[in-house]
Amino acid sequence: MKKQKTYTLGLLSLALLVCGCRKQFETTDAVDFKVTTASQTFKVGEVVRFNFAGDPDFIIFYSGEKGNEYAFKDKDRITDTEMTFSFTTSTASGTPGYPNPARVPICYSTDFSGEYTEEGVRAATWIDITDQFIQPTDTGVTDLLSGDVNVTDYFPDDETPLYFCFHYLIDAYIEGTANYRTNWYYKGLQFKGIAEDISEVVYDMSTLNCQLVLASTYDDCPSSGLPDVNASRIWFRSENRPAISRECWAVCGPVYKVKQINDGPDHGVGIKAMAEASLSRYEYIYETPGEYTVTFVAANANVYGRNETVCSLKINIVEDEGLITPPEPGDWN
Repeated sequence: MKKQKTYTLGLLSLALLVCGCRKQFETTDAVDFKVTTASQTFKVGEVVRFNFAGDPDFIIFYSGEKGNEYAFKDKDRITDTEMTFSFTTSTASGTPGYPNPARVPICYSTDFSGEYTEEGVRAATWIDITDQFIQPTDTGVTDLLSGDVNVTDYFPDDETPLYFCFHYLIDAYIEGTANYRTNWYYKGLQFKGIAEDISEVVYDMSTLNCQLVLASTYDDCPSSGLPDVNASRIWFRSENRPAISRECWAVCGPVYKVKQINDGPDHGVGIKAMAEASLSRYEYIYETPGEYTVTFVAANANVYGRNETVCSLKINIVEDEGLITPPEPGDWN
């Protein structure tokens, strides 16, 4: 009995030893990590050197620039937007100095019914905004950029869409004159959502549903002179010497107001992983002046858990206008 008792106590001692060892190793090391810099003020284009103390398994860097801010790592970046409209215009044929037509009005409507007929177009209220765009004044112009025109204020509310139309009206040819018809081409139609320095195309030729509406004055026009719309351009034309004045429209829409752009959360840049060698410093260059909250997230991790520490500091990036007197270097908070 005495030997059995001794044997049992031995097993118990061994079990306690094993449990003690397991408890000792089933942990994750605390993170001992600090960052220092030579200054808190740097010039645009200057190398900012971050010096590290400690050797964590992982380091993630947030520069503090838009799209790389620690404050947005767990929440979407939602920005109010404005909308712009742009396109390119080309003119061809006809007589230089005597374009026919000399102008193609660009209009918008908030009450177009969506009926793509002459009656439907004429029944709507169309507001002329042609003078907001850069347009050709003669024939022989190639891919003239209209400029980005802000159309945000044209929306009466957040739910009512806009329709836009190009109105092509040519005069009848007069014998002995130079008023041959001029072809007008529109390409690259785009509506963009603009939020600060972010620009996103929300409508283009493939989604604008541009449809051609011919007035009855085109009934006797030869097929070779009929206007045409496809997924890449609007082509206004008629026969070279129109027998009568001819009229048509290219109607695009509906275009709905984009209220916000959601860029999602920001993501840091991993600058060190567990399998990589120790990292003693990291260098970065800022191209835009401003105040930035720079953040490093240092972590140790294994199958038993993860420990991390967050180091952040505001730094100033200034234009290169001479010498900078740096403050005394110090540890980050």
